[in-house]
Amino acid sequence: MQKHPAAGLFAALVFFALAETAAAEPRGKIVSYGRYEIVESGRPEKAERTVAGEVKPVETRRLIQQTDEIVGQLGNTFGYEVDLEGLPPGPVNLVVRTIHPALTNSETGKTMTVSEYDWPVVGRSKVYFGFTFDYRWEIAEGIWTKQLVYDGKVIAEKKFKVIVPLN
Repeated sequence: MQKHPAAGLFAALVFFALAETAAAEPRGKIVSYGRYEIVESGRPEKAERTVAGEVKPVETRRLIQQTDEIVGQLGNTFGYEVDLEGLPPGPVNLVVRTIHPALTNSETGKTMTVSEYDWPVVGRSKVYFGFTFDYRWEIAEGIWTKQLVYDGKVIAEKKFKVIVPLN
């Protein structure tokens, strides 16, 4: 059998090209999750595809408990921090999606099970995305799934179990 060194070289190049492509795939690696203490910054921004109709920028956050079980109580904040990899340099637009039990905004009457908004991201390390129970009607027991979407693909996902205490 005759060996073709060029064939081996070609195979190696294809392998490295595929490995480089796989490494360049956008993804988010969750580095911490659970209950957070936050300080909001600025004014709420309109977010028509959310049940509340707004999102609030966060200036600082501090993880106070790593857990995926969250007590549904006014003021509780939960979410995660993620390292983003394989994204182009500079600001990128992510879709922040929360799949939740049916919530009905008491002011607008709007009911949703999926809330999402576009969020421009500059950083790549420990980028925070969370949710705070600001209104009683936002509190619903069940599984809440927080996703980050880039270019139509989910690049990070974390499920939380929200438990509503008995009064």
